[in-house]
Amino acid sequence: MTEQHALVWEGGTVVAVRPVTVPESRPGWVAVDVAFAGICGSDLHIADGKHIRAQPGQVLGHEFVGHLAEPYGDLPVGQPMFVNPTVHCGVCEACLAGRTNVCHTLTLVGIDYPGGVAPRTVVPGYGIYSLPADVDLVAAALIEPLAVAVRAVRRSGLALGDRAHVVGAGPVGCLVGLLSTAAGATVTVSEPSASRRKYAAELGLTIVDSPDDLGHGADVVFDASGHTSVAGELPRWLRTAGTAVIVGAYHPGLHGVDLLSVMFGEITIIGTRIYQRSDIEAAIELVTTGRFDAHRLISKVFRLGEAVAAIDSLRRGEGMKVLIEPGQPRGT
Repeated sequence: MTEQHALVWEGGTVVAVRPVTVPESRPGWVAVDVAFAGICGSDLHIADGKHIRAQPGQVLGHEFVGHLAEPYGDLPVGQPMFVNPTVHCGVCEACLAGRTNVCHTLTLVGIDYPGGVAPRTVVPGYGIYSLPADVDLVAAALIEPLAVAVRAVRRSGLALGDRAHVVGAGPVGCLVGLLSTAAGATVTVSEPSASRRKYAAELGLTIVDSPDDLGHGADVVFDASGHTSVAGELPRWLRTAGTAVIVGAYHPGLHGVDLLSVMFGEITIIGTRIYQRSDIEAAIELVTTGRFDAHRLISKVFRLGEAVAAIDSLRRGEGMKVLIEPGQPRGT
């Protein structure tokens, strides 16, 4: 079997770039040569040993774009592709209703299968999306988190002229803020990290410190933090009859939401999980037409040999979105 180097979580808090077996395509799955892969909060959770499903030896990376390594259907070798990393069962109640993003047994490439911080990986054929031949693949590497933000804004029911507040100025929080602004909302953001506050402000987002800064509150609050301390504070950011959208993933369990405030204020709480096909298609359209400048959020592109340094940099809170450029597969 041929080998390639990949970014691997070894267990505990140890990540390393080391040789792994090059995965081979199988029925229904197709090989993709990865051009760029993004590192996100889920990757950091895995790298810190805190993800509930990932197992040691996992090749990281579920945000990636690249080229087909083999023909697939009518698509030729070398076709630029975006990859939806989700793997659904197709037979549960959610899947049969067309809601594959909430499949009862949903798994992901990069968490449950070898990921994209490697020169080559294999993905379900139904998860590939053709991109234009002249696509900017660096920008296209943000399609996955942008699709998350598209779905969150759509789920919120945000209307022109609404006031929206985003808790958490990480990449997804900033994307939600930028899309909400584009949708015609007045947007504010709260974030404790000084570096992320600075980055969000440079993107044109307005930073506030407390719910008191909003007067009567926001029509929609997006919780992009996934942090337990935020849950109990959500009603304070909202106006009466406002909507809270849970974007960031929490650990399983109870998180102290003030249900009396939810009741008395007739607050609506909405969950949003990753994306559906229409959200991906919208994100692709935004990026490939230049209507959304993805480069604004990309802090740095690292080579594969620098991937551990990239993880350490994010652990220190440096930058916003970093990409890894894996290079060509070895021995193929």
